[in-house]
Amino acid sequence: MSNDPVPPAAAWPVRRLRAGSPALKVLAIVLLTIAFLLPVFLVYDVIGEREDRYRSVVAEIGGSWGGPQRVTGPVLVVPFRVPSPPHPDGTAVPPMERQLVILPDRYEVEAKATPETRKRGLFETVVYTVDLALSGQFLIGDAAALAGPEATIDWAGATLYVGVADPRSIREGASLRWGGRDLPFQPGAPGELGQRFGAGMTLRVPGLSAASAQTAIPFSTTLRLNGSQRLDFLPLGRSTRVTASSNWPDPSFDGAFLPVRSSIGPQGFTAEWELSYFGRGYPQAWVGGEGDYLSAVSGSAFGVRFFQPVNAYQQTERSAKYGMLFIVFTFTLFFLFEAVARLRIHVFQYGLVGLSLCLFYLLLLSFAEQIGFAAAYGVGAAAVVAQIVLYCRPVLGTWKRSLVLGALLAILYGALYALMQLEDLALLLGSVGLFLALSGVMYVTRRIDWYAAAPTTPAAVPDSEPPAS
Repeated sequence: MSNDPVPPAAAWPVRRLRAGSPALKVLAIVLLTIAFLLPVFLVYDVIGEREDRYRSVVAEIGGSWGGPQRVTGPVLVVPFRVPSPPHPDGTAVPPMERQLVILPDRYEVEAKATPETRKRGLFETVVYTVDLALSGQFLIGDAAALAGPEATIDWAGATLYVGVADPRSIREGASLRWGGRDLPFQPGAPGELGQRFGAGMTLRVPGLSAASAQTAIPFSTTLRLNGSQRLDFLPLGRSTRVTASSNWPDPSFDGAFLPVRSSIGPQGFTAEWELSYFGRGYPQAWVGGEGDYLSAVSGSAFGVRFFQPVNAYQQTERSAKYGMLFIVFTFTLFFLFEAVARLRIHVFQYGLVGLSLCLFYLLLLSFAEQIGFAAAYGVGAAAVVAQIVLYCRPVLGTWKRSLVLGALLAILYGALYALMQLEDLALLLGSVGLFLALSGVMYVTRRIDWYAAAPTTPAAVPDSEPPAS
């Protein structure tokens, strides 16, 4: 047997990792942080479930009061007949029934909306009543030529169509003044117009003929509708002018066209659109069924949405996106306390503090449904910071360290709330804040001897005993 001296344990190439080594502790913290992705995702599920419930309640209220409205028309529909191709066996074939769709030459809309909030349980949405004044003129002109030289135009069967997205919400019986005569509307809609734009209302146009089609025919009507969330219009005229006003302070103008003039203030808004038919993708008249012009008409809608500032669910979801940042920040502070103050904090204690940070978002959501987001944020943040400070007093050894941790968490919660209020600058300020936080950690830890931070007890033993001499 060999009498060579036994080499020291430090010389063995394979050693066991010491139980208290910083590397092992960092690995455990990283794994714990990853594990907290699960409760954060569960919070997201709860937020999504409550938001889905909110949307269903909004739809129920809109179904009872009136949904988002879109005003279509008036549109003139003139039927005509054209000879059918002869049958191969010579049998007589009845003529084909077609329709001319004619839009107004000049089209003006004045809308005055009075919105209010309706609440069902914990949820609320915006509904409105709008008074509409539609006016303008039709100049049929050469539109009849679109029917073709062999067409027989049924001027007596001409109808005028006015559509709304939800005709159940029409508050009063309506009539239209046509060329000096008041004509009552009847419910219903002709052909594809009704299928695309809703049932709406129609009336039979009297006295229309090839001769009268060459002169401008004025029209005007008023409507009162119920609706919710938004109100849209269509640029049907060769020239279109729409004016909308309301006492709602938070409008959102969207769609194919934005207003040329608008004024928004605490007392409400006014907006004005002036449009030419050159800015849309369909003509003033066409034969029904030829070309998908109705899709182009739908795509040219514009209007106003009665915007509700970001609701509690959207704000809570935005807050929850920073959940992992809070956990990483707090765990980093704990680890620094361990390294600088030579403390020993168990992974289980890390986990309890992480659960407290996750619980903040459930507190925020549940309180926000009752007292609003701002107050709920303050209540939830104060409760979680107080809980962590009281728990960490014996863990960190002194009130001073625990209060420092609480103050840093309070600053972080305050910074997050400020970021959510500054949407345009959120990314810039958030990036700068993270840079400064990392710089602070680097400054505090710049002189730490991480090797000396490990326990001094022998922590390496060989995997097997050396051979006996």
